[in-house]
Order: sequence, then structure tokens, then C-alpha cells
Amino acid sequence: MNRVITAFSLIAAIIAYSTLAAFVIHEESSELMAIADEISVYNRNDDTANAEAAAEKLREKWITFEKKMSVFLSDEKLNELSKAIAKIPPYITAANDELNAELENVRRQLWLVYRSELPMWYNIL
Repeated sequence: MNRVITAFSLIAAIIAYSTLAAFVIHEESSELMAIADEISVYNRNDDTANAEAAAEKLREKWITFEKKMSVFLSDEKLNELSKAIAKIPPYITAANDELNAELENVRRQLWLVYRSELPMWYNIL
């Protein structure tokens, strides 16, 4: 009987951990996407100063996100996002057309991270 109770306790702990991770990743990703959208709006309006300030806010938020997410995510996912976010400030400064593509890349990677961490039957493998 103790084994059954232990097994159900472990399953409950795994479900709770997965659900908590999904909520945390969703909230943090939403905040990062909102900042990326803000940068995109500033870029369309040719407001370089505010775009640079938003890029700095994105970088700072990313640092806290990365620390929290290292518990839940693999390093390769975080490294890809780090590379994409690091490219944004130089694109703003150079008024490069690649900025919108890189912002879309960040949004897409954040969405994929969230989707890959949802506790669904197709993510269990």
C-alpha cells in the first residue's frame, strides 16, 4: 500500500511541476513578446531612442528569464534565444531591415519554447 501511495505522490508531483513550469514559461514569454512588439512599433515609427531603450529592457528581462528558465528548459533552447536577442540592439543602431525578422524569430522561439513545455501527450517523449 505504501508503494501505491508513493507512486501516486510522485505522479502528482510531476503533474504539479509540469503545470507550474507551463504557467511560469507562459507569463515570462508573454512579457518578452510584449517588449519585442514594443520595439517593433518604435522601429516602424523611426523612434530609435525608444527602440534602444526597449531593447535594453528586453535584454534585462531576458537575463532574469534565462535564470528562471534554466530550471525548466534545456541550455540549447536558451542559447538560441540568447543569440537572437543579442542581435537586436545592433540592428536598431544600424537601422537594419533585419530587425523585424529577428524580432519575429524571438517571438517564434518563445512560442516554440512554451509549446514544447506544455504537458501534452505528444510532448512526453
